[in-house]
Amino acid sequence: MKVLSGWQPPFKYGRSISNDEALAELNPSGMERATPDDAVGLVTFNSVYIEFVDRTFKIKGMGPTLIQLVVSLGILVGLVAVAELVVTIHEEMVESLLSLLFPFVAGIGGWWLFWTLHLRKDLFQYTHYPVRFNRITRKIYFFRHNGPGGVVVVPWGSPYAFFHIGRGGQDPNLRDLRCHLLNRHRQVQQTFTIGHFWNHDDDIREQWALICRYMKDGPEQCFDDPLDRVITLSPKGTLRNCWMLVCLMMGTTLFPLRSTLMLPIYGALTLSRWLTFKTCRAPLFPPELEAECAIAPGDPYALPEPRFMAEFASDPAIYARALQRHRERMLWR
Repeated sequence: MKVLSGWQPPFKYGRSISNDEALAELNPSGMERATPDDAVGLVTFNSVYIEFVDRTFKIKGMGPTLIQLVVSLGILVGLVAVAELVVTIHEEMVESLLSLLFPFVAGIGGWWLFWTLHLRKDLFQYTHYPVRFNRITRKIYFFRHNGPGGVVVVPWGSPYAFFHIGRGGQDPNLRDLRCHLLNRHRQVQQTFTIGHFWNHDDDIREQWALICRYMKDGPEQCFDDPLDRVITLSPKGTLRNCWMLVCLMMGTTLFPLRSTLMLPIYGALTLSRWLTFKTCRAPLFPPELEAECAIAPGDPYALPEPRFMAEFASDPAIYARALQRHRERMLWR
């Protein structure tokens, strides 16, 4: 439950920027020393815009959802058993009926609690909540939902868009790229996240450096090495993608055990994530915003989007470069 910031606890609004947030502010300038990197959050890259998922994509259908679904199933079985017992009890046995009322109410209360705190935010929602940075219109598009007013549009460089390194509400060691939208009194009105959460400030700084370089210098200047010009993440909710995201979340320590000792856990998490995606809709930007983000046919800077996560790592050169970057990160982690 330590990765649910924004869901539990929810982001706080109607407040001023805290001292810790002010110290962690990110500005478009001063990022020259950070190596640009998408931190596995990029899903689209072209001459007009880049697009990222938000931090909830990484936890969609994962441990908290799996646990609550299993417990909910247990509650359902228990309620069915209680209902069958009520039917078999003679209607004059009032005391026995009252004794069954408590577990029935407790079961319904447990369902309501799980749904309110978490499941309603994960199930029957959207596969992801994209964030676009358009370098032509100089706008940022924060997706909220498919209906009217479902996309919040903010000018790039607006004094009312406060970017900073956010910290987890339950685990302060987790960081993410976060944007507070402020009113003229500098009070927080809305909060959005861009990309995944990680364990080090430099992960976020590298992602921010990529965004800033793209918006300032264009797509041709975004990467220090041509082999970095690769999209790794696929937002499609396929079984293969769900399995690979589970492997990413479980970390490198347990990775060798994914097909043996830990297979039941990996498999259950993969199934939970896949089923969660099956309940969700794809995000759709309004036609007028898609028109603003239209790219020319044959855009030379449009990167191929993988069919599955890490598809292009099958290229030995790309894999070797990714391994080199991983080793570099281990030095500051």
